[in-house]
Amino acid sequence: MTRSREGFTLIEVMVALTLLSIILLSFADAATAVAVRGRTNDLVAKRTAALQGEANKFATVPFSSLAGWSTADQSFTKGNFTYTRRLRITALASNRDSIKITIVPASDTTKKDYAILFRTKPTTSSLLCSSC
Repeated sequence: MTRSREGFTLIEVMVALTLLSIILLSFADAATAVAVRGRTNDLVAKRTAALQGEANKFATVPFSSLAGWSTADQSFTKGNFTYTRRLRITALASNRDSIKITIVPASDTTKKDYAILFRTKPTTSSLLCSSC
């Protein structure tokens, strides 16, 4: 008389381990992709904040003093983010300037971004003043 065997065979164990390893490798690949995306998003957020701060700075500078700004590259550190600001000021007309601000992160110089501002000299006319 033959007895039925209880337990797993070696083939069943090997198939289960193979399936488990495939599933775990898929999870590891997904976790790596999420980590890389998180690092990229962090860099983009910091770069965008730095670019917005620089743009706000040049939006508030008086028009008459724009020509005096140095266009040499300058490095800044805000928190744990270090970047280089490149500045180009171009006179489009006697009363209009173009300002190109480029932010180059020190951690990854291939991820640079820029913004272009157009500044116009305010009129000295009182046409817009209703109480003058």
